[in-house]
Amino acid sequence: MHGMQKGQSVRTGRGVGRALARLAITVGLIVLTLVTAQAQLSFSATYDDDRQVRLEGVVTDVEWVNPRAYLRVNVQDVSGVLGNWAIEIGNALELERGGWNRGTVRPGDVVAIDGNPARGAALRAFARSVTLKRTGGRIFGPPPARVAAASGPAPRWPNGRIRLGAAPGQKGYWGAASARALVESSAAKVAMDDDGLLANLTDADRVAPFLPWAKAVYLHRQRTLLADDPLGRCLPPGGPRQFHSAVGVQFVEQPEIGRILVLLGGGNRNWRVIYTDGRPVGQPAEAVPSYYGYSVGRWEKDTLIVDSVGYNERFWMSNGGLPHTEALHLIERFTRSNLNTLRYEVTIDDPRTYSRTWTGGWTLPWVAGQEMQEYFCEENAESTFAR
Repeated sequence: MHGMQKGQSVRTGRGVGRALARLAITVGLIVLTLVTAQAQLSFSATYDDDRQVRLEGVVTDVEWVNPRAYLRVNVQDVSGVLGNWAIEIGNALELERGGWNRGTVRPGDVVAIDGNPARGAALRAFARSVTLKRTGGRIFGPPPARVAAASGPAPRWPNGRIRLGAAPGQKGYWGAASARALVESSAAKVAMDDDGLLANLTDADRVAPFLPWAKAVYLHRQRTLLADDPLGRCLPPGGPRQFHSAVGVQFVEQPEIGRILVLLGGGNRNWRVIYTDGRPVGQPAEAVPSYYGYSVGRWEKDTLIVDSVGYNERFWMSNGGLPHTEALHLIERFTRSNLNTLRYEVTIDDPRTYSRTWTGGWTLPWVAGQEMQEYFCEENAESTFAR
């Protein structure tokens, strides 16, 4: 009897140990998920643009990582308590374009920071300026403005068709769009920030012809500062949003097999396929729903017209939180009017979300002589601030 109870006790102890181990793993995964989500939130959801903070302290670490670089700085508060702040200074790739590098600041250096503090109580801020005390110079400033390529006609294929990419022997890609969010073209200018947050929520009706439920969803996303943005969880930017990427987009044309690949500089190096072999586009119900849909393109003179259906509902169609359903049908027009300019125009047809079809668009600038840099959406910087 005693032996059986002892055996049961051992098995019970092991069972409890395994249960606790599983619980620890589960809790760890939950924490990691929360950290990852926090690490990829938009600027507006992370930092308070209405508040300013000035900090001065000693650098303890430099996290020169992609997509976000940080300084760790020991700062003493008014009561004399020392806290270790995470100071976001930008994207390392863009900073290097401005002439900065990992060794610009070293542990032990004293710096002064002016910036925006994080929402909540986290010791975290976004630097608007950083001054190195030993030299008195400002560092980690914005990258220099890109110099536009020399003016000229758009490159063409031997058959006379416009090229959406670089001419043979050259390189380049399309840079940040002229608009940071999709708005109906017929509307007057709508004030919003780079994340697509409206300066005035009463302007929502000017953004798009929402059905009541869609307007309610859009306003909720706006009021919560885009906190539930799927892009913040590293999901692909489907629909027009793929052309909002601040780090660019590239077209790889393969006429010999009848397709065009659209490569994204941001996200997780996603790509989209546009078929140009003459196949029909079909109906939304016939396609397996995906982030980039099922796209068929054809040329009308110098404009590529792309008809797309088969979208899932797991992405936001634009910065700012535009909703859609699986009934989404897009007609996109890409027109390269010269070497430096690509005009993007999209017509949205989603009768479950909008009261009528509507059109918006923007232009993309050509970045000549450079390759798109890798800009991964991954949890590679959370150790600098998730403490």
